[in-house]
Amino acid sequence: MIEKYLDEITTDSEVIEALKEADHFLITHYCKKRDQIETRRCYWDSKSKIWETKQGKLAITCVALNDETYEIDGYRTFTDIFSVTGRKAIHTSEEIQ
Repeated sequence: MIEKYLDEITTDSEVIEALKEADHFLITHYCKKRDQIETRRCYWDSKSKIWETKQGKLAITCVALNDETYEIDGYRTFTDIFSVTGRKAIHTSEEIQ
């Protein structure tokens, strides 16, 4: 069952297009280094990809942002992913004061 799911995700252009269109997205994953579940803010660029590891896990490589300053932290590969949530800014002509 997981193989079918991975094939659908890695070849589904709708998923990749949705990530490209999002201003940023949040990836919730298990971090082995800190032994905890974390959520990272990321964005998609031309070098980003969705792929399958040798162990058969879904992996996403993308640009990760620093949680405090939202500056680029570099490319990161995420596995043990629980969720990916895209965010898109709402642009209006009215300015909030």
